[in-house]
Amino acid sequence: MSTPTTAEVKVKKTSYRAMTSLVTTWSFLVATVTGVVLYIVPEGRVAFWTIWKLWGLTKEGWVDLHVIFSIVFVVVGVAHLVYNWKPFKNYMAERAAGHVHVSRTVYGSLVITAVFFGVTLYNLPPANWVMDLSKTIKQSWVVTPAYEPPFGHAEESSLSGFAMRQRIDLDDALLALQGKGLKVPSSEMAIMDLAALNAITPMALYEMIKPLEPKIKIKTRYTPAEVDAQFSGTGVGRKTLAEVAAELNMTVETAQARLAARGIVADKDTTLKSIAEAHGSGANEVLKMLLIDGYQP
Repeated sequence: MSTPTTAEVKVKKTSYRAMTSLVTTWSFLVATVTGVVLYIVPEGRVAFWTIWKLWGLTKEGWVDLHVIFSIVFVVVGVAHLVYNWKPFKNYMAERAAGHVHVSRTVYGSLVITAVFFGVTLYNLPPANWVMDLSKTIKQSWVVTPAYEPPFGHAEESSLSGFAMRQRIDLDDALLALQGKGLKVPSSEMAIMDLAALNAITPMALYEMIKPLEPKIKIKTRYTPAEVDAQFSGTGVGRKTLAEVAAELNMTVETAQARLAARGIVADKDTTLKSIAEAHGSGANEVLKMLLIDGYQP
């Protein structure tokens, strides 16, 4: 067996160096694309409820890609530095010889990094502008209140648990779903599994049994505790002001006037959750303003 020549060894090393550089480039590009996608994807509760996909990938798929290629980028980035350590060291030596003030450059970079770290940590401009834009884009995926699940991780609940939570008779729910041609092997299956089995979304499944929810019985007088007891967990936050007003047997104008008296201007097509979040409150607090005269949070 012949010994490889110096030229052949150099070619081999150069090949690995080039491969490392290319993998660094490709992983950077993938991590960048996935990062942009994750910046605009809907919130998890919406993504899982509607089985959101982009280019055939779910939100979890995009997260997995982003994490893996970010790790690949770091690993091959270190390998790239190792392969190019000599020219990198020579370059830094030349800078230190007088071309660039190294200390000033290093300290300046640390200050810039610290500033961005601080404005992000304390939610200051421009970091909060970037995150607010992301939140606005994410919320834009919710084109109707139905895109919001009635409660957190609703798709993970069993059909029986979901029916109990929404005050729906389980037998009626089973009849309704089977009447729509859906397969329901067991009422203990998770909503997301039943939806997947029938090639629909959890949102679509819920829409089939939502009419079975009992109508809210409105009292003439409420205490704050009674509002919490009656409306918590009913999904009222994802309903528009107009829908809530109708359920409370009041006109939209009356509902808007009651909120305006507390300094809240709200459009009839805005959800209670959005109204509440805009004023640093909760949906039940907005309900209390509508139901309890003179209520102040």
